[in-house]
This record gives sequence, C-alpha cells and structure tokens, in this order.
Amino acid sequence: MKLGIFGGTFNPIHLGHLRSAQEVSERLGLERVIFVPSFIPPHKELAHGVPGKQRLEAVRLAIRDNPIFELSAFEVEAGVTSYSIRTIEHMRREHQTTPYFILGQDAFNEITSWYEAPRLFSLAHFVIMTRPGAPRKPLEAVLGDLSEPFAPTDRGFRNAGGCEIMYLEVTALDISSSLIRSLCREGRSIRYLVPPAVEDYIAREGIYR
Repeated sequence: MKLGIFGGTFNPIHLGHLRSAQEVSERLGLERVIFVPSFIPPHKELAHGVPGKQRLEAVRLAIRDNPIFELSAFEVEAGVTSYSIRTIEHMRREHQTTPYFILGQDAFNEITSWYEAPRLFSLAHFVIMTRPGAPRKPLEAVLGDLSEPFAPTDRGFRNAGGCEIMYLEVTALDISSSLIRSLCREGRSIRYLVPPAVEDYIAREGIYR
C-alpha cells in the first residue's frame, strides 16, 4: 500500500490542508492519506489549548466524504508530546509499508531540530509541499551532514535505503489556522476557509470564541 501520513495540530483543519493532501495523493498515487492530529506539538504552543477530541472531530467531519482520507487518533490517545518518529514507526508496524510523510516546506526547513531527526530518513519518504513565503533551500543547507547519503533524482533525492525526499508544488491557498482563529475571536465569518461541516461544528461548540 502507498500510504501518506499528514500530521499537524489542525487547529483547525482548513481547505488548504485538504486541497494539498488531495493533490499529493493524486500526484503520487497514494491509496490512503492518514490525518494525524497532534496531542502536544513539540515545536510550538497549542493556541487556545483546544482539546484533542475537538480537533479530531473537526478533522473527521472535514474528511468524511473522501474515500482515501482517514483519521488517526494515535497521537491524541497517546496523551504525550507528539513526535513524528513515533507516529511513523507505528504506521510502519500497522501497515507494513514505508509511508510518505507529508509536510510543508516551512516545517522541512526546520527538520534537523525534530526528535531523533537522523533516523527519520531511514523510515519514511518525505513529501515537501510548497508553501507561500517558505523558500526551498539546498538540501545540504537544511540537513547539513545528513544530506550526504542522498543522491539527486528527477523529483528530489534518494538515499541508499531507497527513501526519497521529493518536492511537490501544490495550489497556493494562503489560508492559515491562525487567521481562522482570529476571525472566530472577532465574530467574523470563516465560510469558504473551512468545510461547511467544520464551520458549523466550530460555531456549535464555541471554539476559538
């Protein structure tokens, strides 16, 4: 199975997340994309402290009509700081495959600060999506010595173990979760930034007010 992992706080999930995941799945022929909301992100404070179960429900509502999208509560149910390497190892064991880990260029530019970063590139393929305002840097500028095992390919780089780092240009929907939270605080509409079911859920639960 060609399996994608798409992690993040999803605070809240929005159309930029969904469109990017759709485009990546089509370009790479992924059979499934698993959305994994984090419990406690290691690199930033979780704005508004929105409980994991609410963020899980918003993702469930957002993806329910897409047959290849799936929700995982793995990180939320773990109840500890969410490290991507643990999620990748879990998905490898559960699905017996090398997953495609999907992330934005901005996050990839900081990847050497991630927990157990040197091991990541032997466990998964990394799919780097373009992001407005996030420059694509030379691989050695991002990874330093960790870039040495990688050789160029037509869509990025591959190491001796067959794991790839690939770059995909996706539709530049300049939507951010922080913008949506701000609009909610101000009592303004978030229509057309999130799926209607997510908009209704946020309003019903009074999230971000």
